[in-house]
Amino acid sequence: MTGRNVQDEAKKKGLPWSIAKGFDTFLPISQQIAKSQIPDPYNAFLRLSVNDQIRQADSTGLMIFRIPRLLADISQVMTLEPGDLILTGTPKGVGEVKAGDVMNASIEVDGKTLETIEVEVQDREGRYEFKET
Repeated sequence: MTGRNVQDEAKKKGLPWSIAKGFDTFLPISQQIAKSQIPDPYNAFLRLSVNDQIRQADSTGLMIFRIPRLLADISQVMTLEPGDLILTGTPKGVGEVKAGDVMNASIEVDGKTLETIEVEVQDREGRYEFKET
């Protein structure tokens, strides 16, 4: 998830825009999936629907950088620990969601769905108040 208003403002100012991805509830995740269930990490299929309409659907084979390269680059900057999550981006098809929308994400390997997560979008009050400057 990305708070586009926050991202746009930060970009205008030349500031890092990672804050736009870090709000509470912006990263619902499923249970862990055993490595043995995904023998080839470049042959999995990711799917996201919003209100039963497909928004994103594509293969991990389209990743620009392979996993060893990602791990090498990241570990030059920070220590990676067991259980850390590395977010690599998503397939094409980003779009707005609103309170009440239902998001459904899944991962498939060889045509078999390994995991599905369903989340209803909710507005939530937080400590941060966005104000354009």
